[in-house]
Amino acid sequence: MKIHKLKKRKHKILLEYLKKNFKSKHVLYDSKKLFDWQYLNKNYYNFYVLESEKIIKAVQGYIPTSRYDENLENDTIFMSIWSSSEISKGSKLFFYFLNNLKFNLLVGLGSSNESFLFQKMLKFNCGYMKHYFLAAKQKSKKLISPKNFTNQKSVKIIKNFTKITNTKQINKIDKNVFTHQYPRKSKKYLINRYLKHPFYNYILYKVTNKNKTVGIFVFRICKFNNKSAIRIIDFLGEEDNLIHGRSLFLFLLKKYKSEYIDMYSYGIKEDILRKSSLENVNKYKRMKLVIPNYFEPFFKKNIKLPYAFKCSPDIKKKVRFFKGDSDLDRPNIIN
Repeated sequence: MKIHKLKKRKHKILLEYLKKNFKSKHVLYDSKKLFDWQYLNKNYYNFYVLESEKIIKAVQGYIPTSRYDENLENDTIFMSIWSSSEISKGSKLFFYFLNNLKFNLLVGLGSSNESFLFQKMLKFNCGYMKHYFLAAKQKSKKLISPKNFTNQKSVKIIKNFTKITNTKQINKIDKNVFTHQYPRKSKKYLINRYLKHPFYNYILYKVTNKNKTVGIFVFRICKFNNKSAIRIIDFLGEEDNLIHGRSLFLFLLKKYKSEYIDMYSYGIKEDILRKSSLENVNKYKRMKLVIPNYFEPFFKKNIKLPYAFKCSPDIKKKVRFFKGDSDLDRPNIIN
């Protein structure tokens, strides 16, 4: 029995294993460009495999934040595909992974039910990301339900935001903006994770307070049947400064004529989100409010996204997750 990192030339062998033991169909099988962008690290893929008699019995994929900035080496690791043809082999590989990789923060987001139960057994910090939203005033909505629901209030828009379109603008951002959260992120991370994404067109804005940049928002527009939603994919900056995104949210809803703007998150206080004009979907549980998450394909249903993480107590205080972390915001359909 042997555990090792997967060599680049073994890509097809890995796919054959995954088709048989993980899922018979998956976007990662159809697009090597996407697979390489997410997992390739020089001559190896970020997958550990357990082999017995040269046959793969278990795999553990992962996405380190150093994938986007090498200066973040050994900081945060997001666990990805975990699969085994034999339960004991899968457990053995997972414990090897847990005990041999260096990290400050180990995370599983959107894990399968089996993985989530296993993470709970191992005393990871576990729960579900909170889902917040702001529904526009437009009537007869097609994406959400009830179709005429709105929680948008009439507020004057204050122009405290500027669109970011290039690396030069990112490099001018005060590095202090990046010091308030785990996973740690950086200017280079923003550029490689979002500006240079090979499939998605991310929209970045900075928000200011007293002429000082205090936060960076990352958005993505999702469309279905000529209707759109604005997804808050990431936020960098001190937690309290998320409030300064309020005018930006209203501006974007109007600009793109979108039905709603929403955000999945962990680690942001409820009152801060409320002051930014975002409300928890669960607040409207009795009226059966639906704010969809899936657009590839579109699925009109509320979705719970689990989180699980392991770190030291001092880091735990600064942990924040968003939809842009791990592979939660990954293409599921390649046109």
